[in-house]
Amino acid sequence: MPTSDERLTTLEYNLDQFKAEATSYYQEMAMQVTMSKGLTEDAVKRLMQLRIQIDKRFSNTDQQLAEVKQDLKQLTEVRQDLAGVKQELTEVRQDTSSHSTRLNAMDTHLESMDKRLERVENMLTQILARLPEQPRN
Repeated sequence: MPTSDERLTTLEYNLDQFKAEATSYYQEMAMQVTMSKGLTEDAVKRLMQLRIQIDKRFSNTDQQLAEVKQDLKQLTEVRQDLAGVKQELTEVRQDTSSHSTRLNAMDTHLESMDKRLERVENMLTQILARLPEQPRN
């Protein structure tokens, strides 16, 4: 059986070995934690930058959507205006056809009046031709 000194020496040796290994593992773990912390901080920075970019893009998209909505509203108003113009043109077309009918009737009436006036002129010309001339003073 080993003596107390030998046992103590073995125990001290094992303790020193354990300390050395524990220190080595602790340093390695500290390095891993430091690297993880650095990577995490870097990832957080990237995520913050991504969030800023996404917020900007959403803001731009919201603005573009607002502009598109405004354009659509204007297009709707233009469409309504065009419908009104179309209705007015239809009414004008209908009025034009009724006016055409009235104008044709008036043209016919005026032609008959022209013929009557021609006959009256002819009669007046014949009457004037039969009258003697009056002497001038």
